[in-house]
Amino acid sequence: MIVQRYSILLFFLSGFWCHSQDFDSLVNNFVKNKAFIGSKISLLAVDLLNSDTLLSYQANLTTATASTTKLFSTAMALEILGPEYTFETGVFTDGSIVNGTLEGNIWIRGGGDVSLGSKFFCEEGKEFQTIDGWIDSLRKMGIKAINGTIYADASAYGYESTPQGWSSWDVGNYFGAFPAGLNVYDNIAKYYFSTGKPGTKANFITTFPYQNNLQLTTRIISANIKGDRSNIQGRAYDEHRIATGKLPAYQTSYMIKGSVADPENNFAEVMKARFLLDSLPVAGGFKACKGSRIPDYDVMQCLFSHKGRTVKEIANWTNSKSVNFFAEGLLNGVAFKITGKGTNANALEIYRRFYASKIDTTSLRLFDGSGLSRSNRIAAGHLCDLLRYMNTSKEGDHFFKTLPIAGHSGTISDLCRGASGDGRVFAKSGSMTGIKSYAGYIHTVSGKKLVFAFIVNGFTCGQSTVKKQMEILLNSLSIL
Repeated sequence: MIVQRYSILLFFLSGFWCHSQDFDSLVNNFVKNKAFIGSKISLLAVDLLNSDTLLSYQANLTTATASTTKLFSTAMALEILGPEYTFETGVFTDGSIVNGTLEGNIWIRGGGDVSLGSKFFCEEGKEFQTIDGWIDSLRKMGIKAINGTIYADASAYGYESTPQGWSSWDVGNYFGAFPAGLNVYDNIAKYYFSTGKPGTKANFITTFPYQNNLQLTTRIISANIKGDRSNIQGRAYDEHRIATGKLPAYQTSYMIKGSVADPENNFAEVMKARFLLDSLPVAGGFKACKGSRIPDYDVMQCLFSHKGRTVKEIANWTNSKSVNFFAEGLLNGVAFKITGKGTNANALEIYRRFYASKIDTTSLRLFDGSGLSRSNRIAAGHLCDLLRYMNTSKEGDHFFKTLPIAGHSGTISDLCRGASGDGRVFAKSGSMTGIKSYAGYIHTVSGKKLVFAFIVNGFTCGQSTVKKQMEILLNSLSIL
């Protein structure tokens, strides 16, 4: 009982200290931290009820913020597409069935579904069950063979390069996988290597799914280390990849993940593998449509279609686990819905028009949906304006539920753990080399609801140092 009373006393004393403290001094201590010398800092926290500014420092200073950028893409997708919207893949034919043989071609028309075969929606080993189900559907229609070609058509999303500001170091890695009109297995390939004694070159074995056009230059060295210290570099639609770095020595088959270079071609290869496993012969083989004439689907027969997961489900994973692939898919999906072409160029124009009507977009520059672009220019004020707008949006509740909870879930499960912000901060995090940011909502001890955004860009200290300093601000705000 004495311990309980003592804990309660400490709680109220800490609350009293927070109410009586000067937030200006907290901010001053933050920005003058020696670890942040030369950094760009933008801070803002606002009371949602009365719009009082609780703390502020260079709230309009723009810089790259990493994954807090995802708040813009997920919010816009929920607003424009709606939480229940799904992306659809169509299976068409220009032929007819004669004595169990489809005399003609099959066209897989992609609608940008990023959930097909995704690890976030499928158990391991069951990533291709949807495609297997398509084969079963063809058999049920009486098709025992196909005297034609199966085409993978991802043209609805174009064949652009990745967004401005993405580096080849990112694009080749699994977290740099980019969406297209047809996607499967998160557009990721598993690369397998064997390693020998330390100092020797690792040997490339194969990929899964198999990448038939891959041209891999291997510079990975076997080393006396634990864990993966390698990197795969590349560019969109360029099958030449470079593997560098180090892998543990004496491994017979060591797997690392990278992005696929050409999602449309990858989809065709996956289809080929599944049809071979199911022993359904396709005389004309499997081809990607890039560079080919796209048929008039209005005059073709739709055999069936597949609807992917909903926008709200995709947005939940996007923000809770910071999935770059999903963020870009949602952004381009909005462009596809509105313009019929899901390109980054179209998406950026919609970005501009949409947010210009919702928040103050002065100096706001968005080049992608995920935050991988270092060309993005976002201020704490922009993020707080977005959060304030979504608090009044009809999709505000869905948006709020996508945010991880400090100390409990997602990418901020270790943020403020055991402190006053634990369970009270609902936010998206952002981290890249030299960049750290958090933005979201705080439900305080007294029942206040705050929006906040903290950004530090250009630091040379460790990420944990920045995080600890931001936790001081978050915990202090939480006990208001």
